[in-house]
Amino acid sequence: MDRQGAVGMWAVRRLLVVGMGVGMGVAVVLSALVLLAGMGVFRGGGAPVVPESAVGLAPPTLPTAARTTPFDRTPASGWAEGAAGIVAPAAAAVGEFSAIQVSAATSLVRDALVASRIDPALVTGHDPAGYLRLLAPDAAAQLRPLFGTGREPEAQALVSMVDTASPLLPVEPRVTGSMRVEPGGPGELVVHTNYLFAYAFDSPPAVAPAPMDSVVLVRADVDYILRVGAEWAPSSQGLWYGDVGGYGYAIACQAYRRGFLAPAHLDQSDPLSDPPHTDPGAYFDPSTPLPDKTACR
Repeated sequence: MDRQGAVGMWAVRRLLVVGMGVGMGVAVVLSALVLLAGMGVFRGGGAPVVPESAVGLAPPTLPTAARTTPFDRTPASGWAEGAAGIVAPAAAAVGEFSAIQVSAATSLVRDALVASRIDPALVTGHDPAGYLRLLAPDAAAQLRPLFGTGREPEAQALVSMVDTASPLLPVEPRVTGSMRVEPGGPGELVVHTNYLFAYAFDSPPAVAPAPMDSVVLVRADVDYILRVGAEWAPSSQGLWYGDVGGYGYAIACQAYRRGFLAPAHLDQSDPLSDPPHTDPGAYFDPSTPLPDKTACR
C-alpha cells in the first residue's frame, strides 16, 4: 500500500498500521487515518419545515442576541472560547524526554489543534498550509494531496472544514477536552488528545428555530506523535498523526460525505438510521465511549 493508500475512510477505530522504508533504510511506521463517519447525527422532533409564506423570500437574519450568543441553551454554553479550551498538561519528564522537551511537544500539539480545528484559514478558507507546516515533512507530504482535490473526506479525522454554502457566525467555536502524554517507541513521545469542538452556523430561524439546529459538534480523539533522534530519517522527524477516532453530531450527512461540516437541517431529504446514543447529552461528554455505528446512511 502506498502512503496515500494508508489514509482510510472515516470510522471510529484504528484499522491498520502500514510500515514503509524512508531513505537510508530508516523505517517509518504510519498509522492509518481512521476517519470520522457521520457518528451520532441526531434530530430531535424531526427536521424543521420552512413555512410556505417564506418560500421565495430572502432568508431572515438571526436576531442580534442569537448571533452573538449562539451557544446559549446548548450543552456547549459553558465551554471555553476557541484556543482557550485547549490547555496543555503540566510539563514533566516522560520516558526519554525531559520536562522541557515534553512542554515543547505539548505546545506544538496545541498549535496543531488550533490550526486544524479553530483557525479560520483552514476551517472556513480550506487552506491547510498553517497546519501542515507544524508536521514532519513526510507527514505533511502525505496529507497535502487531500486538500482541494475532492479527497477532503480522507482528511476529516484531523481537520474541520465547513461547507462554503453554510457560513459560520462570527464567533469562536466552543471547545472542551484534554490531552495527556506517554512514551511511545524509541524516539517517540505520544500526546493523546480528546476534544469536542462546537461550531455555530448562520442559519435563518425559519429553518433552525432551536439553538442546536445551528450548532454542529465534532469530537476528535487524535494521537499526535513527536518523533526525534537517529531512529528516524530527517524528513520524518517532527510531529505525526497516529490513532484517530471521533464523530460528528447534528451534521448534514450530504456535506459530511464530501468532507465538510454543515448543520443537520440542510438534510431534510436525507434519511437517517437511529442515532448510536439514545441520550443526546452523551455526545457532549468527551469521556463517553466512542459509538461503533453511524446515523448517516
